[in-house]
Amino acid sequence: MIQLSAVQKTAILLALPATALLLYLLLCQSDEEEVEETVKENVATSRQNLIEIKVPSDLSGAIIGRQGVQIKEIQDRSGARVNFKDQISGDQSTDRIVVIRGTHKATQQAEVLIRRIVAEQPKIEQSEMFVPQRTLGRIIGRNGNTIRHISEASRARVKIERGESKDPHAMKSITIRGSTEQIAAAKEMIQEKLSEEETFRAKLSVNATNRQQRGGKYKDPHQSVDVTPQSAIGQSNHFETMEWPQHSDFIEVYVAAVENPGHFWVQKISSLSTQLDTLTEDMTNYYGSLQFSQLDQLDSIEVGSIVASPFEHDSSWYRARVVGASAEKLDLFYVDFGDSGYVPVGVARKLRPTFLRLPFQAIECQMAYLEPVDDHWSDESINTFEELTHTAQWKVIMARAIAFRQIHDCVVPCLELVDTNGEQDVNITKELAHRGYATYCEEQYTEPSETSTPVHAQAQ
Repeated sequence: MIQLSAVQKTAILLALPATALLLYLLLCQSDEEEVEETVKENVATSRQNLIEIKVPSDLSGAIIGRQGVQIKEIQDRSGARVNFKDQISGDQSTDRIVVIRGTHKATQQAEVLIRRIVAEQPKIEQSEMFVPQRTLGRIIGRNGNTIRHISEASRARVKIERGESKDPHAMKSITIRGSTEQIAAAKEMIQEKLSEEETFRAKLSVNATNRQQRGGKYKDPHQSVDVTPQSAIGQSNHFETMEWPQHSDFIEVYVAAVENPGHFWVQKISSLSTQLDTLTEDMTNYYGSLQFSQLDQLDSIEVGSIVASPFEHDSSWYRARVVGASAEKLDLFYVDFGDSGYVPVGVARKLRPTFLRLPFQAIECQMAYLEPVDDHWSDESINTFEELTHTAQWKVIMARAIAFRQIHDCVVPCLELVDTNGEQDVNITKELAHRGYATYCEEQYTEPSETSTPVHAQAQ
């Protein structure tokens, strides 16, 4: 065992406190440095940072997500605030600015998440296809429902060229933006609509060929037989009547019956056109059969009632309104065609409810911009108008409403008519004026709008 002298023991006792003191001072200094570093770090991380990054406008929806779900997830995961800068009106830039606010760490994480979403998006392409103008109604659909469904189902942006043409065969551009798969899906759905239109046109052509060319002149329905005349228009307000479209674009029509250029009836060409032909066929088969020939006889005859009756110039059966009656004859207005005729009292039958489901197809109209020479329409002007419009020959012409006017107790569309069946388009308004059958009126017309619905065309 080592023996220490008294001097050595004294030295050791004196050295221990100094060493302990030195160790204590070193530990205190280390703690202070750690605290200082922690404070500096906390100050650095709590300082607000701002980052702005550009993203393609087409991808802003992917970052936002449906109902904002995606951008909310980015904020929750990173702890940063993320929003898009408002675009300045008229800015044609193809990019949008994403603003990220938060701590340095949070903004960096949010930026990484956004750039990852952008990188994962498929390449955006643009494709263009051309379709005949007359098919746009089927592609767009009622109130835009069909084109909206195509965009939502394919997830592509579909834009149809604006502007109208009198030629239904004029080609219109459809621009589609999206991934290769999205564009292909949108095109396939559009092609389905084109096929539907081709099928409809083929059936329409067959039906038009088979339709009777309704002979006989227009007879004023107000001139009834042996009773006080009542208007052929507005007698059955509880029945649904075909509406004129609430826009000023050209549409396809048949001119079905003519009193004069200031008063005539058209049928709007749509899927209801073929339904009318089917209805006529069904009524003819029912009322013309021996089995049912004695059924549905009229118990009484009231002016204004809707009946089933053949037309005096052919054997098919149609829907008609009674506008006058005598002991021997009924004076009828045919609600789907706009013409009139007499039939013996015993011929007409009660109209079964199943034959009332289709809206009445005849729409009362007048020509826009024209006034008759010497305040009346001559026989020559009426004959020329019937010739130019192919009246009751079931040839398609183009029509658009320029304005609406009051006739009797109803408001009717004032039309501009154009015949596109020949090599050159014929503006029927200008042609009548050019031939001296009418004068061009400079009266200002009010363009139709969504609020200017013809009164008689509203379903009651």
